[in-house]
Amino acid sequence: MCPGSYSTRLGRGFSELKDMKTYLDELWDAVGVGLGAGRILYVDGNAGSDGYSGLPDYPLKTILKAQTLSEDGRGDYIIVLNHYQETFPITITKSLLHIIALNVGQPMVWLTASADTAIFEIEADFVEIAGFEFGAGASHAAIEFTASKGYGRIHHNVFGWMQAGQDGIKVVAPFEAAETIIERNLFGNSLTRDGVRIDHAMTRGLIQKNIFRSVPGIGINVVSQISLGTIRKNEFMLPSDVAGKAITLGADNTGVFVVDNEANFGDTDSMVAIPYVDGGGADVNTWSNNKRNGAVVNPA
Repeated sequence: MCPGSYSTRLGRGFSELKDMKTYLDELWDAVGVGLGAGRILYVDGNAGSDGYSGLPDYPLKTILKAQTLSEDGRGDYIIVLNHYQETFPITITKSLLHIIALNVGQPMVWLTASADTAIFEIEADFVEIAGFEFGAGASHAAIEFTASKGYGRIHHNVFGWMQAGQDGIKVVAPFEAAETIIERNLFGNSLTRDGVRIDHAMTRGLIQKNIFRSVPGIGINVVSQISLGTIRKNEFMLPSDVAGKAITLGADNTGVFVVDNEANFGDTDSMVAIPYVDGGGADVNTWSNNKRNGAVVNPA
């Protein structure tokens, strides 16, 4: 299946990621190079059955069943064509597992918790998740790291745009998401707290090229350490003129490179407060070319 032949517009104000054809082309380019490394299992929550094989003409009904049929460390792909509510959270325990939504019937595949839970709990290394629109429970993020795992990639998803959740992505204390890449996601104002929240550690992590639109809390809130990590080229439309609403680093962050991010509130010169806060003290982290109102500013 080649998604490049579709031109459905993403809709609902999601113009930042262009139209659906471009979006799917980018997503396919981002994940397609690895296809064939492992087994490919298809999921269709409407037409599938968990008694099927998972082949294209016989898709499974749930992501959970597809994970059961996958093999740890093999590099399997779960391609989600459509989805219907299943039991959340889905705890990812298979390493090198790729979960990719490629629904061409609607703009994105929606996963929304009907109870106070996360959607995915990551407890394996090298996990990739892409192409979904998420909602989550009132006290949960859509994607949570609930074990000390990492090296994965979360990209081309939507968090809290039309559907709620406390945070978009969260590293739950006392766990670490080492060397994880979070890129090209959209975080919206239906979240009730932060876009990306690091409650413990994300050593050498990379957070880049995401869009944060009026996230009520903090766009990227590093409560604990993201030592030796990089935060670059993210864009923030802030909900208020308050310091630290775009990026806030906690006191124990060291060696973080924060570069080329842009933030503003209201008109081009409306924001007075500094949208970046570094609690680590002088010369502990490196900040370069981060903008407020279009002009470069240093963190508060």
